[in-house]
Amino acid sequence: MPRGALGDPYAAPVSTAGVLERVRAHARARGTVQVLAECLRWGSAWAAGRVRRPAPVAFVHEGQEHQQLHHPYNWTWLDERAVEVPLARAVLAAAPPGARVLEIGNVLGHYGPVAHTVVDKYERAPGVVNDDVATLPLDGGYDLVLAISTLEHVGQDEADGDPTKAVAAVHRLAGALRPGGRLWVTVPVGYNAALEAALLDGAVGVTSLTALREGAGRRWAQVPVEEVRGTAYDWLFYRARAVLVAEVVRPV
Repeated sequence: MPRGALGDPYAAPVSTAGVLERVRAHARARGTVQVLAECLRWGSAWAAGRVRRPAPVAFVHEGQEHQQLHHPYNWTWLDERAVEVPLARAVLAAAPPGARVLEIGNVLGHYGPVAHTVVDKYERAPGVVNDDVATLPLDGGYDLVLAISTLEHVGQDEADGDPTKAVAAVHRLAGALRPGGRLWVTVPVGYNAALEAALLDGAVGVTSLTALREGAGRRWAQVPVEEVRGTAYDWLFYRARAVLVAEVVRPV
């Protein structure tokens, strides 16, 4: 999902008035000094990145080393895309030749060419199918299904406000796999309580669940899953400080 500066991908286009109102609301709730300091830190990081991208930073996930993504689209060094996109690319690269791949949410196409099917309910872009994951026709024949920080919006950021819809979407996508197929999902911690709880408490039968958390200097590292429980989402800048990585592999 595309995210504008300080913007929510499921909200209306970002406006100066909307940004200022969100800053005012957070200032009332958390204190003016703290919120202005956060805005100054974010603005300084953004300005520095516009002049010079940060130096490459490595992170390790499940024993494999990757490079954090520092890309000008949505300034990925400032949020969870820094680790989500490299991990998703590695998963995609490991798919067998000729694999049938589905991506829910138009994410990878913003960082390089893609050849797989992309479905996004809201974003209009060439090659993107506009459909709802809850009703999208699925035939159970996919080798790989990817969803990068997308499913947490399902239901929660829609008119029906159905907190069970995101969990149902995970089950539905897992059912779209062929034997041996893989569902790979990232979820920002603190955004969708129902989906997060279902993953952490085992209500969703995942094959594996791992977590990454941002540390000092915007360096991300894998941590035990229980260590990210309760991590707050940054609603001021719409960015996660921790991410869950869930996988479902359908038995052969």
